[in-house]
Amino acid sequence: MHAAAALCVAVAALAGTSRTALAADYGAVLAGAQSEFWRAMEAGIEQAAGERGVKVTVRSPMDDDPRTTSDNLQLKLVQRMIDAGVKSIILAPIPVTGMTTPVQLPVPVIFVDRPSKDYHALSTISTDNYQAGRAAARTLQGVLPRGARIAVLRLAPDVVSTSARESGFVDAARELGFEIAVDAYIGHGIHEPELAAVDAIKAYRERTPARALDAIFTPTDFTTLAAVRAVDTLGLTPRPKLVGFDYRPAFKQYLQSGVLHAVVAQDAYHMGYTAMLTLLKAEAGQPVQPEISIDVLVLTAANVDDPSIAKKLQQYQR
Repeated sequence: MHAAAALCVAVAALAGTSRTALAADYGAVLAGAQSEFWRAMEAGIEQAAGERGVKVTVRSPMDDDPRTTSDNLQLKLVQRMIDAGVKSIILAPIPVTGMTTPVQLPVPVIFVDRPSKDYHALSTISTDNYQAGRAAARTLQGVLPRGARIAVLRLAPDVVSTSARESGFVDAARELGFEIAVDAYIGHGIHEPELAAVDAIKAYRERTPARALDAIFTPTDFTTLAAVRAVDTLGLTPRPKLVGFDYRPAFKQYLQSGVLHAVVAQDAYHMGYTAMLTLLKAEAGQPVQPEISIDVLVLTAANVDDPSIAKKLQQYQR
């Protein structure tokens, strides 16, 4: 569907939205209402807005599963904010299925967490996901021997940020001499990824019953939970070393007990805070960097109790 038609669909779906219904100068539309990552980012956005004395409204669909232009909730949320008169928008862009032309939004846009081909933005504030994926693989260096077999349980092929993490992990793992024995997409949601993870691991065990998996990599908090539950369900022994991405409070205990080998934690609060400041800077006519990279934390049992790291992780206790 053409971009203009896409916006018409969204306008029709939200006709009647008024400026007073939103009562904010700025908008932010993120990509998942259920994840601690997005909640921490929302807190960073609101903190920066409060310090600058401006009002921002933050909205998010349940998850970042792509939809067509007619039922893409994120697209509708964006249009609602535009109809309500926001000056500019922070956007964690969810791919729009079937989009052939980038959506032209009439207000300045700052991307957060990921770039996009479906919209135009002044700046992208995100983790260097490819390098973060490589860092995840390096947690296995010296822990597993060359030839170790690893499963990569991916999210979905159309999410730019997680695809970069997966690529970084796979490239570094192969450089370290590891074999990618399982390479499967397990999808969005809460329960569905667990079932898909069980199926992918079972299929591998049926093919090679004599060779256990040595490690598993997952690119999000929900896929990491899915891998933990799948390993428990299957009763794998020896237990593969699980390397996850994105942080949840429960992961601290998982690291301490050995359920997780390592977790790469993004600084979602700082990402959101920086995005809001960048948006205000652009609105003031000041030049902004086209890309701003936010550092990650590589968490293990050895460092998760470090006071400086614990302070960073407080953003996920909100």
